[in-house]
Amino acid sequence: MTRQILLGPQRPTLNLNAAFEGIDDDESIAIVSAGWQEAEGDVDDVCEVVGRPLLDLGLYRRAEVVLESDDGLQSAYRERQDRLQELQRLHRLRLGPSMRAAHDLLRSGGDAAMLSHERRHAIAQQRALDRHHLQRIRAIHNEFDAQLADMRPRLLGEHRAEIGEILARCGTVIITGGNVAVLLNRLRLFDLVALLSQKNIVAWSAGAMVLTDRVVLFHDNTPHGDRDAEVFDTGLGIIGDYVFLPDVRHRLKLSEKTRIALFSRRFAPAACVALDSGSMLCFRDGRVSSAIDVRRLSRTGSLRKVRA
Repeated sequence: MTRQILLGPQRPTLNLNAAFEGIDDDESIAIVSAGWQEAEGDVDDVCEVVGRPLLDLGLYRRAEVVLESDDGLQSAYRERQDRLQELQRLHRLRLGPSMRAAHDLLRSGGDAAMLSHERRHAIAQQRALDRHHLQRIRAIHNEFDAQLADMRPRLLGEHRAEIGEILARCGTVIITGGNVAVLLNRLRLFDLVALLSQKNIVAWSAGAMVLTDRVVLFHDNTPHGDRDAEVFDTGLGIIGDYVFLPDVRHRLKLSEKTRIALFSRRFAPAACVALDSGSMLCFRDGRVSSAIDVRRLSRTGSLRKVRA
């Protein structure tokens, strides 16, 4: 039986210690802090909170070494990233008009029956666009994986084996926050999905986001004005039918119920779950076993408490 304990940002409320109250003191623990990039490995504060040493997988550092040592791998990796960035740009071009139309329909008055039909169709179009985008992303990842299989980079294989040996000694893995794109790329490069799915996981912020089927970027309060939420990448798929949204209190305009309702309905049937500082959401074998200060976005535009 595996469990995943998901937390919100660890500032201002620190609750990482509470996540480890039921974990065996003799159990070895690995940590992934690749999302911190150059600050990877600076985990003394985490060690102090957890109260035991941590085995750092060093994914960010390992990736830099592997890519610098192999021109062919670095070129293929860079090409994939360039293609993903261009695909994201094109997705935004299509997403903008679709989002504006859906917002206008949800705000519009008129014949209730006719509006209901048009609203459903507008949201269905958004879901179709998101599905198309995810299919294109998966195709690009699959092409890169096929290239890797043909190239068989020696050093990458050695690092994957070393990481596997470390994880074999660990029952629990901590995945910190940070840059979600960097974190996800490193986890994917070292092919950790299967290994992590067999472990207990404690993750917060970006670390929680990558565990789902899809990673959604969102921020209503940018310097350039409102920004539509966008599907950014496929996740690891360890927890299905959820979209995790860290720090919602500061990143979403919760008073604008139409925006919240559209967000919820667009990604349904997945539950859009807010993980604010102080939140703790626990899964056992894919089902919620407990929830503390956790809310989900509803189709009416309100936030509702998540219960086990």
